[in-house]
Amino acid sequence: MNDLDQLFREATEHVRSPDLVGGALASAHRRRVRRTAVGALAAVVLMGGGAAWVLQDPTPRAGVVDTPSPTATPSVADTDPATQPVWDPFTVVDAPRSPSTLPEQIAPPADAPSIAEAPLPDIVLAWPEEGVDLRVLAANGEWRSVPGTANAIQGTFRDVVSPTISPEGDRVAMAVDAGILVVEATTGEQSVVPWPPELAGPVDSRPGLRWLPGDEGFVVLHWKRPWLVGLDGRGEPAPFGGPYGSGVMVDPDDGTIRERTRAYGPLRTWNDADDASSVSLGGYGERYVTRFGLVAYTGNPGPNGMALMSGPVVVDPGTGEILGYAPIKDRDSVYSDNAHLTALGFVDPDTVLLMVTPMDFRTMGPEDGVTHLVAWDFRTGDFSRLGSGGPGARWIAVAPDLVDGVS
Repeated sequence: MNDLDQLFREATEHVRSPDLVGGALASAHRRRVRRTAVGALAAVVLMGGGAAWVLQDPTPRAGVVDTPSPTATPSVADTDPATQPVWDPFTVVDAPRSPSTLPEQIAPPADAPSIAEAPLPDIVLAWPEEGVDLRVLAANGEWRSVPGTANAIQGTFRDVVSPTISPEGDRVAMAVDAGILVVEATTGEQSVVPWPPELAGPVDSRPGLRWLPGDEGFVVLHWKRPWLVGLDGRGEPAPFGGPYGSGVMVDPDDGTIRERTRAYGPLRTWNDADDASSVSLGGYGERYVTRFGLVAYTGNPGPNGMALMSGPVVVDPGTGEILGYAPIKDRDSVYSDNAHLTALGFVDPDTVLLMVTPMDFRTMGPEDGVTHLVAWDFRTGDFSRLGSGGPGARWIAVAPDLVDGVS
């Protein structure tokens, strides 16, 4: 019996929550209203992470009122080279480096001390790797390992944990066979949230996770449909999303849920369990994040004549207005379908944290790729480097609030 088995045996018995969905969405709505009342910008978090390639119609929900919002005439990206220059991701190595808590070269040590024996003040980055315990990096530059995670998933298509860091950087969580493993940075303590029976498996792959604010728990991106699961193991199906939770976003600050479940579909904001508003977007998109009343993703805002262009996009979810776009000539779908460009979250209301792996399939192999963490000021179009890593860096998780080392 390994440590995770023991934690699972000690976990509380699963009990269905009477209204977990209503509570989570109502809490998000109250926080959003409060922030608006004091003049704060609405917030948004990362649903981006892994890519789910299943595109489907939104699942009809009985009793849900979906109110279309007034939409500015479908926004057309400005294609004038003077204002929307084509971006070549290979030039990112020439971009200036911003001060950051991340090292310029991100490379975890082969053997890192256990976080259980030597806790950290926070977690800014988590590095998963097959056959190796998860390694985590603190803002102070120290690495730790999470014991027991090398074999926490077995018998799936990819027996590697997929970590997600809490917005504050105080915890890291991952779906494992026993449930949701949560690791506290400052104590090194591990706990397992047991799976609701409907999610227990066996499965082809463990689902992705998205943190809800504070101690509210997680959105679990199950292959059938998303679930809301509390830290006590209580859970119920979410009213939003479709298979694999494709296109679902959670605002890390106020918990607002947004989704675009079809690559060319409307963008929906959930106000409560039976009320959502939507706005039309041009073009396609994938790997969405939201914060500060904004949405970022990889895609193409249109028109059709730009079908071979993709890149990072920022839109206003209330109007559909395009606020930023850096088009890339992407004839081989390197940065779109093949996920070599992902928005990881918003650092501030002007800056998106991007993960980009410049690649040319005709001349390079996967092992040749270098992954860069890049800050994109979408209002000015400027890029700056934060750190770079080898091929394994494509699977890392990052806490956007902790990457800016100026503080």
